[in-house]
Amino acid sequence: MRPRTMWPLVVAAYRGLPAFQRERVREMGFGSILGIEPFFVDPPLIQVIRDRWDRVSRTFLFPWGHMVPSLEDVARITGLRVDGEAVTGVTYADYTDLTQQLLGLEPFGQDDHERRMVGRVALLQSLGLAGVRQKADELLPAFVEQAAGLARATYGQDAEDTVRVDRDLRRFLVFFFGKMLFTTKGDGIHCRFLELLNDLTRVGRYAWGAALLEHTFADLSTGTGRETTVGGFAPFLQVWSYYYLPLGRAIEVDPTAVPLGRRWLPLVSTATYAFQLDVLRRHVRDFPALLVVWEPYADYGDADQPWVVSGQGLFRRDIWVHCLNEIEPLRLRLAARTLGLHQRWIDEAGPKGIGRKTRGKAKTVDWRTRFPEQFLDWHRGGQVVASNATDSTAYLQRYQEEYGLRDFMRPERDGRDMLIGQLEGQLAATTAQLAEARAALETAAVQAEMGGASSSRCPAVAAEVSSLQEQLAAAVARAERVERDLAIRVSI
Repeated sequence: MRPRTMWPLVVAAYRGLPAFQRERVREMGFGSILGIEPFFVDPPLIQVIRDRWDRVSRTFLFPWGHMVPSLEDVARITGLRVDGEAVTGVTYADYTDLTQQLLGLEPFGQDDHERRMVGRVALLQSLGLAGVRQKADELLPAFVEQAAGLARATYGQDAEDTVRVDRDLRRFLVFFFGKMLFTTKGDGIHCRFLELLNDLTRVGRYAWGAALLEHTFADLSTGTGRETTVGGFAPFLQVWSYYYLPLGRAIEVDPTAVPLGRRWLPLVSTATYAFQLDVLRRHVRDFPALLVVWEPYADYGDADQPWVVSGQGLFRRDIWVHCLNEIEPLRLRLAARTLGLHQRWIDEAGPKGIGRKTRGKAKTVDWRTRFPEQFLDWHRGGQVVASNATDSTAYLQRYQEEYGLRDFMRPERDGRDMLIGQLEGQLAATTAQLAEARAALETAAVQAEMGGASSSRCPAVAAEVSSLQEQLAAAVARAERVERDLAIRVSI
């Protein structure tokens, strides 16, 4: 799996901005996530988590129940704002005018009337980063600093030249959205956010964290199961797993840093991707339910985290989240235990994501009026999650009935376990044969000792006893051999 993110280059482009431009980015609410030092993206871990996404319930299915990332997870891990105006509005069939006006670039598309993408190379050239690659022996911090220097030489430095600095900032934001926050398949970068970037003073009012969560759900729900890439901001799901499923894939290097994405350093393995994937799948499948952390932030405060303070009103709510032409339901009621509640079984058809694309020829669509109920739900604040269950027992029983027979939910034995099972079967069969041989030998011995036995039958009985003794000795030898093999395999 190859992550779609160009995280290090995006951070370099940010650090190359003049100080007054970086301040504008921070005022928009993006300073915290861009302050996270780029680290190793763990493709096997992300793939294992992705495999458990259920498109019907819009949650992950683990052996111990439903789980789903929340707005609080986004706020605490990334530092993005999760409240405010929904990231929605109008998407266009053609972005030629907006792209030329706001970015000074030419878009491309299937034909002259459906130009909705800007080329990655063209955008990188406008940022001074075209052709920049990390060398095999180059450390990541050194690469980011070198790339930041190239970007710095390209940006306008005069704050009074508003036309140029606004164009520079919009180019950076499009790159940030397309290659870090809302990554998609393909090399090009969609222009769908340009309408929201027209007035730069309003950018900070939008719930970009909620849009990230929506885009993550939409990407998980539209895959074919054979993807070799990851959409969205892949490190978000990676760090999310560190808090809920402590699998030992990272170490906490800075326990006090915020947002929480700055605290972790992933452990890099030299094992093959396939081997790591197999091991992780078994670890998740066999992970003890008692070790699952349902409320990882229970003892965390909100000091120096204004994004957490402002978003708290939405942390315990079911709500429709928006990212322009993508709209997905956040269903925390299916994972009430993350809210400190007992889980009840909810036997209802779950709402699916809507509006990801228009069918047929591209159209200009205002997503607020096309799906007004979902838009209104966001502005009403969704619905508070509650549960009247006194325990989660009935839910867990029903959950096993519903999902327990799925292949990824059942314990699966690897090659070593299968060999041990075969040896155990051989030992059981040999033990049965040994018992039969002993019983037959005892019967023959009793018959030989019976006073009524004729002298003419004695040689035959003696031969039968001798044969049974040989069978018994062979069975004992086989049993001992199998026991030794089993003991060796178990100890490996």
